[in-house]
Amino acid sequence: MAIVVKPYRIINNLPNLRNEEKMLLGTDGSVTNLLEILFNGEVTVKTISQEIIDNINHRSVVLKIKDIPLVYATSKIPLKNINNETLRNSIKRDLLSADIPIGKILKIHNLETRREIKEICCSKVDETIKEHLKTEKEILPQRTYNIIYKNKILMEITEVFNVGEFL
Repeated sequence: MAIVVKPYRIINNLPNLRNEEKMLLGTDGSVTNLLEILFNGEVTVKTISQEIIDNINHRSVVLKIKDIPLVYATSKIPLKNINNETLRNSIKRDLLSADIPIGKILKIHNLETRREIKEICCSKVDETIKEHLKTEKEILPQRTYNIIYKNKILMEITEVFNVGEFL
């Protein structure tokens, strides 16, 4: 049985967050879409690393708008959980061959999914993340969630946000 995270309880106990940051941390919808609305531009993706180990795609990216690095995200995608081979190969191709945000990949393939938030926090980040987000901040808001498709975990995503100073 999954632990039910109540985002409003956790988020309201985190210090010094802007309302927009609270929305990004607590949404069960597309972060890509929210970023594009908040920053009035299209999200671009810079892939930092990507590899497939034991049929699980591991990807690290930075989401940017107007060349401003806003989110450092990692994803684990167990490709075996996509039963349809054509769909699996198509998603795998999109992940490997193009810098496309996951929210847009889901939309391209018209997948009906839901998100289950596992954790929301403000935590210390390592130097690599600080470098990619071009920040000196030691502690940043972050969250981890699963994207569920046909009652299976399609993806586990962790996002570290550096949006507060740009709003």
